[in-house]
Amino acid sequence: MTDSHARRNLIARQKGQHCHDFSQILIGWKGQMACEFTKGAGQITNGTVAVVPSSAEHFFTGLSDDSELLVIDLAPVDPFIQALEQACNLSFKDTLFRQPEFLSLNPELLPMLDFAANQLAHGEAHVSRQVNCQLISLFMTQLCQEYSSTTQTPKDSRLNTTELNRFIDRRLANPPSNAELAKSQYLSESHFYYLCQQTFGVTPQQYVMSRRMHRAHFLLQNTKYPLAVLAAELGFSDSSSFSRAFKKFFQITPGKARR
Repeated sequence: MTDSHARRNLIARQKGQHCHDFSQILIGWKGQMACEFTKGAGQITNGTVAVVPSSAEHFFTGLSDDSELLVIDLAPVDPFIQALEQACNLSFKDTLFRQPEFLSLNPELLPMLDFAANQLAHGEAHVSRQVNCQLISLFMTQLCQEYSSTTQTPKDSRLNTTELNRFIDRRLANPPSNAELAKSQYLSESHFYYLCQQTFGVTPQQYVMSRRMHRAHFLLQNTKYPLAVLAAELGFSDSSSFSRAFKKFFQITPGKARR
């Protein structure tokens, strides 16, 4: 792929697995979708963004009939993307797309989702390069601002890990977003993101996944709950998604962990 482009993608209740040699931005517009990476998972709703680096394997499951995303496919050799990197003074590969992550758009930008969807209403083939550049520039510059504010956050704050763990553990069936985690600590999302990496050495969603997986391990060894019940209690769409996540985290299947 040599040209970047924006498009709409109606997921509905489909599920599948993707891995491609270009990066993507998945922006929630309508409905709800679960997205799972090798280390971390989350849900994409209106205003939630999944950052997908190139060659990052990911599974998706549509959770509502109207689940629809705005998708930006980024070609690394696209001159416009290279110019945008220079304008933002960032290497996207080394910053935004260093690892998979879930972010939230600035609330002031949410009305622009309907604008972007209307611009893309007639399908990929009818979207001009000018419209592509307009939409890609709009969303990428917002994400760049979020990244820059994260790297410039003051370093003298601390997380209340006890309260954070309590908050996460109360929400295992409905894992909290980065914005919700930050709010629970009375921090901005970018500040919380920075402190989480400094404190735990992982992103917020990777830390949430760790809490979920260790709870899963405990339940497997101390209860006889079926996998479908465990999956629901830990916020997975089905038992197969739970089993994949558990095996990737512990390198063993739930069945072996139970035995």
